[in-house]
Amino acid sequence: MEILGIFGIFVLVPLIGSVIAYLFRKYAVAVAAIFAAVPSIALYPFYDTNVSRIINIGVKLNLTLDPTTWFFMLMLDTLAFSALLFAIPYIKKAQGNFATLILVALAGANGVLMARDFLSLYIFWEMMSWATYLLILRKSGEYARRYLLFGVLSAYFIIMGIGIVYYYTGSFLYSATTGIPMSGWFWILLFLVLGFGVKMAVVPLHVWAPYAYCAEQPFVAFLSGGLSKLGTFGILMAMYSIAGISILQGFGTFRGVSLFGYPFALLGAITAFIGTVLAIFQDDLRKLLAYSSIGQLGYVMVGLGLGTSLALGGAIFHAFNHAFFKSLLFLGAGAVIYRTGKYKISEMGGLGYKMPFTFLFVLFAIFALAGIPITSGFISKWMLYEAAIAKKFVFIAPLMLIASVGAFLYCFRILYGVFLGQLSEEHKDVKEAPAPMLAAMFILMLPLVIFSIVPGWILGWISKILVSMGLKPLEYSTFAYYSPIGNANMLIMWIAFMLLFMVSMIIFMMKKARVVDQLDNYLAGEAPTQVQLHAAHNFYKPLKDTWAPVLKYSINRAYEKFSQFFVEGFKEIRKMYTENPQDYAAYMGIAFLIFVLVGWWLL
Repeated sequence: MEILGIFGIFVLVPLIGSVIAYLFRKYAVAVAAIFAAVPSIALYPFYDTNVSRIINIGVKLNLTLDPTTWFFMLMLDTLAFSALLFAIPYIKKAQGNFATLILVALAGANGVLMARDFLSLYIFWEMMSWATYLLILRKSGEYARRYLLFGVLSAYFIIMGIGIVYYYTGSFLYSATTGIPMSGWFWILLFLVLGFGVKMAVVPLHVWAPYAYCAEQPFVAFLSGGLSKLGTFGILMAMYSIAGISILQGFGTFRGVSLFGYPFALLGAITAFIGTVLAIFQDDLRKLLAYSSIGQLGYVMVGLGLGTSLALGGAIFHAFNHAFFKSLLFLGAGAVIYRTGKYKISEMGGLGYKMPFTFLFVLFAIFALAGIPITSGFISKWMLYEAAIAKKFVFIAPLMLIASVGAFLYCFRILYGVFLGQLSEEHKDVKEAPAPMLAAMFILMLPLVIFSIVPGWILGWISKILVSMGLKPLEYSTFAYYSPIGNANMLIMWIAFMLLFMVSMIIFMMKKARVVDQLDNYLAGEAPTQVQLHAAHNFYKPLKDTWAPVLKYSINRAYEKFSQFFVEGFKEIRKMYTENPQDYAAYMGIAFLIFVLVGWWLL
């Protein structure tokens, strides 16, 4: 198929669907889901395709469909369809606006993935960013302003990188990079990585995410799981496709890793650690998942920074896993919020008895996040650990391992605080999530299970990406992953898990348990009558008290003080506008005198 036809499927079809969805307001989300499914279904035949074409629509758009584009596009389009399917019962008001903006964001995201020149990239990037801004604005103006501020910062970084490329080459093409000196490459890569790093919510550019991720849950699932991967894609292309291994190695190496990439790998490990620590202490389920998402994307940044085949393969695989398990977690949270109207963990409990399918889907997502072997999350995390350990990075590997332990802590908080424990009287009539929501969560769970049993399928796709960037392919078979440190046969792990699971179920069924009400004094304290004793209240309080001296320092508060400094300064400047012509004449006289003195001094 001609690239123009492919362009029509992946960009024009969602845009046409956005208009139709806006017109059919009552059924807008369902209509949008159909149009979002078209690119997902159409993608598979082009898995091995590598075609390019220039489309002239007043400006020249250089578009390509190759294994890298295909991989990320399949991920994003599947998430968009699942989010819209989930939103059918969730979004009650202004369906047309919601569905239209989701499809516009999807069209922009697909355009970013297909672009092979910086002009096309920037056009589609802005299309995606503005649709995202308006979707967040539906929830809160304050949250939208935070996103807009960092979105503008991201755009400026990207524009500066593009400007330097154009200065040296006179072209916007990714491939037209000959003649750029190493000093130019340093600033190009620095600005591009920082610009795309904002979308990945890398510390300290992450403070917009906990607020933006409190928007409507179907959209947040697409934002966290899908649109954040445009940052991953951008950094991957900038460092390993546009620049390439030879340019990165030209900055010097440290234990075989580029001196340019190592700081970003270290920043990724710090992001994983900080995001995990902050997630542990959140009572708001949405913010817990937001900080968790920041932490998990830190792992991806580690792999992108290290740049070895093992590290990059792990980063791409973990980005794929994160897309599905994080979207699934946000949709699970959305189902709980939809049925209970609550978002604080301390106000929930025992919902697994009322929403068993939602609990099952969230459980598998948590297994993938924590790297449990029965999910594909185990392999991607293990690849990243091995990549750091193999290079003997004594700061990066321990930070990643500590963050992984912390992930168990906040995962347990979700499981116990929301789904296990005691069911309150208030939630005794809660029902399971509607069928469209369950179907969307089931779709997102499937890849986490399938690729844990047959990892060779996805590792084959990732190997094609690595080879196209001049790196060695991964070693694998259909059921196993091989590395210098150790091998993992996932089929054997699944058989062992099923045997152990059946033994555990038999032991569990042989014992009787007593159902305890939340008003029961089960903690053996001397509390007054009718005081709710929910173990999710003040969860991990001893740990929080221990970390209190460190937690008082906040990057968010630092940004707020920085902005407050300018706000107060502008207030003082505003006082100069007195509406008195004599004051303005005095200002002009003072300015003229300053110009004369400065000019005299320069001469």
